[in-house]
Amino acid sequence: MIAMGLYVTLLYPTVRDASGLTEFLEQMPEVMRNLIGDVESFNTPEGFLNAEMFSFMGPLTAAVFAIIAGTGAIAGEEENGTLDQLMANPISRRRVLIQKVSALLVGLFVINLALWVGLVFGALISDFKLSASSVSQVLISQYALAAALGLIALAVGASTGKKGIAAGVAASVGVIGFLIETFLAIVDFLEPTKFISVFYYFNNNDVIIHGLNYVHLMALVIVSVVATVVGLWKFERRDLQN
Repeated sequence: MIAMGLYVTLLYPTVRDASGLTEFLEQMPEVMRNLIGDVESFNTPEGFLNAEMFSFMGPLTAAVFAIIAGTGAIAGEEENGTLDQLMANPISRRRVLIQKVSALLVGLFVINLALWVGLVFGALISDFKLSASSVSQVLISQYALAAALGLIALAVGASTGKKGIAAGVAASVGVIGFLIETFLAIVDFLEPTKFISVFYYFNNNDVIIHGLNYVHLMALVIVSVVATVVGLWKFERRDLQN
């Protein structure tokens, strides 16, 4: 994650100094401009990072980590035959699941912090001004997105004991949400569906440019809390596989 942040920020000065780039982007068809994002801010550090890092690469990496961690937390151990050994100890199912959730959230915090370090230090090395506060805000939003998907995977895994189902459900939520958000600006009939897209709540208002939307952030937090509660409720009442 540090290397990825360094790579993007070290690339920015080349893009910034490219003559005629903004004019070229503005002459592109409207459909292409909508897919790229805010063309006018593309040659600013925040606009460039919004398009190159936080439109796909950053959230994808964080989401993949979270979903893998979420599917492995309960369902992975159950399929591997190690969960029954763990539960044979004097420890409640509630405590096991809460600690699995905590481990996932801590891991997500570490990789997002690593990306923050890569972006901020990359800007210093490349000698351009990048707001650490803006980077922090978009990474908070990215953290909330990945946590929601990871906890959905964990909840489904705790409810079914199946890694494949857990990964499939969480990945489907993420992919469908990404596709809706990507084509929202160019396909009018998708407008009513935007509220079911987790990516809409992640970065619809271009967080690194305009700041956090706290209503959207709270929506992702609510998804995480509901997933955790449902996973706990089902896990405490389900017969575990031997």
